[in-house]
Amino acid sequence: MAGRRISAGYYQRYDKKVVYVISLATDADTGEESVIWTTYPFADVPKYYTSSKKSFCAFVEVDGERKAKYKRLLNMKISGEVIERLEEEEFRGPVRKRQRPQLDEAYDSREYQQSLTYYAYAKDLCEHYNFDRNKYRLCVKEKRFAAITKSDFAKLKEDLQFLDNAMKTVLAAYQDYFRERFMDGLSIRKYAEAHQLNRGSVDYQQKKFFSALASLLKERDEAEGTCRLLKPAQK
Repeated sequence: MAGRRISAGYYQRYDKKVVYVISLATDADTGEESVIWTTYPFADVPKYYTSSKKSFCAFVEVDGERKAKYKRLLNMKISGEVIERLEEEEFRGPVRKRQRPQLDEAYDSREYQQSLTYYAYAKDLCEHYNFDRNKYRLCVKEKRFAAITKSDFAKLKEDLQFLDNAMKTVLAAYQDYFRERFMDGLSIRKYAEAHQLNRGSVDYQQKKFFSALASLLKERDEAEGTCRLLKPAQK
């Protein structure tokens, strides 16, 4: 498996941890290839790691079952904001190839209500809004659970409805920001340019928005006596 092709993008480790692979590097003396990656969700202060390609492509045994150590997540789109951040750190962004994946392949790996904090939960909902909305519409149109379980579809539906209702009511002041950033797909830099703001101001606005949404998500759980975060036993 050391000959396996590794491309820039998101990968899920056997223990469900998600990482973002940036590139490959070759040791000038030994010729050994290493994978350069960072953790996801991305930290405010990025940290970068390397693993030998041989180790990255290895298999592990989990509960008696042989699994790939890292599996490519084809469904997670690489946003313009991620590319912009990599370029600021002087890494090359991913090379995009135009191809039309099969519908089921495009939606096969997204997990729902698996965040560790409500802030991360809020960020996850916003960054995947278009993807989740399209997936929901596909299931409704096809009248089947397209590459999603019945329980995950229920989570997807309730999260979309909650976010849509919040944007029309309590978070109405953020409607234009949400539409431009997460529906139209403007990066922080392009949004700042369009509104003649500096990036720091947009970062602050985003943090306020995510914090407000996180508070609503927490209030919902407290009112219903449940918790939609990743349970400690599942870590």
